[in-house]
Amino acid sequence: MSDTQWYVYQNNQQLGPFVSGQLAQMVTSKMIAQDAYFFKVGWKDWRPIEDCLEELGVKLEGNAPSSAERRATAPRGSISGRVIVHNNGQLIIGTGVNISSTGIFVETGEQIFTVGERLKLTVRIDGFVKSFNVISRVVRYNSDPRYPVGFGLSFEALDPILVDEIEKMVAVQKRTSPGEKVS
Repeated sequence: MSDTQWYVYQNNQQLGPFVSGQLAQMVTSKMIAQDAYFFKVGWKDWRPIEDCLEELGVKLEGNAPSSAERRATAPRGSISGRVIVHNNGQLIIGTGVNISSTGIFVETGEQIFTVGERLKLTVRIDGFVKSFNVISRVVRYNSDPRYPVGFGLSFEALDPILVDEIEKMVAVQKRTSPGEKVS
């Protein structure tokens, strides 16, 4: 492992810098929460802890799914509509890009929230009967202009009725070919 500088985001605070060996030891001794995020000098975005374990040479007990595996089990559907995002102090209105039963990506050029921050959303998606409110957590901010610029948000305690509605919408999109109209 190199002496790369790493930073940790947990419990609403940023810690570091740490070198790889320090961070690996902190992870194995459970000094870092499993919902923490890591940032390594040279990266553009923060990443969930499970996406960094292999690079740190850490193997945790149990078989916790990686974020890629979680995304695969919660397929995303393309959406359009407005999403109001706020933290009771700052507010942005963005455009929904895609959604799953576990989260949503909101396109906005305003990077005013931080990874790990808990936010309130009001989501109005075209095709849904009514808008819904949900608490979410910032998972990442994409600033790479080759892709939609904005926030990846993970839902907390989404209503089971909404989970079903989202999963049905995604399933319909998967069954429908790109040129076929959905009724």
